[in-house]
Amino acid sequence: MKKLLIAVVLALSAAACSPAPGSPWQKSYGKTFYEPNDGMAALYIIRDDPGQDASPIGITNGQSPVGSLVGLTWMRLDLPPSLYDLRASGTEGSTELIVTVNAGQSRFFLAEPKAPGNAQLREIPQDEGRRLVRKGQRAYSAPYFD
Repeated sequence: MKKLLIAVVLALSAAACSPAPGSPWQKSYGKTFYEPNDGMAALYIIRDDPGQDASPIGITNGQSPVGSLVGLTWMRLDLPPSLYDLRASGTEGSTELIVTVNAGQSRFFLAEPKAPGNAQLREIPQDEGRRLVRKGQRAYSAPYFD
């Protein structure tokens, strides 16, 4: 009986130490991402490695500047549920993206240069967004805007 009990304890101990299975989304969630604040949505805007085009990409909401992304950087905006008019601006032009966010959501957008001298935002999957955030550095952004 003691041998059986010891075998069960060892088996349970080994199972507790093995990595937990999960979907790619669960694996990419990681420990560094926090839930959106109560009643808010977390919107991540990311710039991947710019390569040759290192010009800054400015981000605005309507007429309010939010921040600028240079190099491999990202910003997180905590927003109340609403409709937002986001713009990515290059050196010569900007591109508009209208998004609606709901409380509890985390969404990821990639800011990319677009020829000639323009920029754009496009939504990317959560696992790709989380990977890019982990790779980059946080850029300053306005903590909240109307």
